[in-house]
Amino acid sequence: MTLLVIAPDADETAARFAGFAAGQGIPAVVAHGFGRVGVSVRATRERVCRARLTFDGAEVGGILNRGTGGWGDEPDPDRAFAAAETCAAFWSAAALWPGPVVNRPSEHGFLARLDPVELAGTGAVEPPRTVILNDGSAPGREVYRIPEWTVVDPGAPRSRFDVVQIADPGRARRFVVAGAGVFEVGGAGGRLDRETANRVAPIVGRLRARGPVFADFRAELGAGVPRLADVSCWPGHQLFPDLEDEVYAALLAGLTP
Repeated sequence: MTLLVIAPDADETAARFAGFAAGQGIPAVVAHGFGRVGVSVRATRERVCRARLTFDGAEVGGILNRGTGGWGDEPDPDRAFAAAETCAAFWSAAALWPGPVVNRPSEHGFLARLDPVELAGTGAVEPPRTVILNDGSAPGREVYRIPEWTVVDPGAPRSRFDVVQIADPGRARRFVVAGAGVFEVGGAGGRLDRETANRVAPIVGRLRARGPVFADFRAELGAGVPRLADVSCWPGHQLFPDLEDEVYAALLAGLTP
C-alpha cells in the first residue's frame, strides 16, 4: 500500500510529509497531477458505489489532499478541458473511496471551503473584526484589497476601499489541526491544556465535520466566545517548525489506521 499526496509542484510541505512517512517505513509519493493515478468508480442502480485508486499500478492506502495547483491555467482549451475532466474523475473517486483521506474532496469542493464568517454563522465563534477604510484609518496590519481580495503589504500606502482586519495580538493564538491532533503554534510543546482544548473544541469540531483535516486557524480567546480571525486548509511547514514531526505523525496516524 502507498500513501498518495496530491499537491502542487511547489508544495514543499507535501514533500516533507512524504519524506517523514518514508522514514517511518511507509511508502509515500507526491503527485502533482493525475497522469500516474488510476481511478475506477462503479455505481449501481441501487446507488452503491465502489471506488479503486492506484498509483503506478500500486494500491493506494491513504490520501493527503493539498490541492492541484494551476491546471486551470492551461492556455490550450483542449488540454484545459482534459485536465479538468481528469481532476473531476479523481475528485469523484476520492470522495467515494472508503479508505482514509485527509481533506477529502466532496460536494463542497475539491478542498473544503473554510470561511471564518460562514463558521461564525453556526454560533460557535465570533467573526473577525474588519473595517473598510473609506479614506479613514484603522489599527491593524492585515490588509486586503478589494475587489481582488489580495493581501496588501502592511507598509504600503492604503487605498480608500482597503479592508483592515482589527485583531488583538495579545490574545490571538494560532492552532494546527492534523488528523486527530490539535497543536498550538508557539505553545509549550504544542500540546493544548484542558481549558484551551475546551475553548477551541467548537472550531475544531466544525473543521472535522466532514472528516479528517489538515488545517490551521487563528483565534482570539478572550472571556467570551472565541473570535475566529482566519482559517486555512494549506498549513505550511514554516508555520510549525518546532512541531513538524508531531504534526506529520498525527497525519500519518490518521492515514494508516
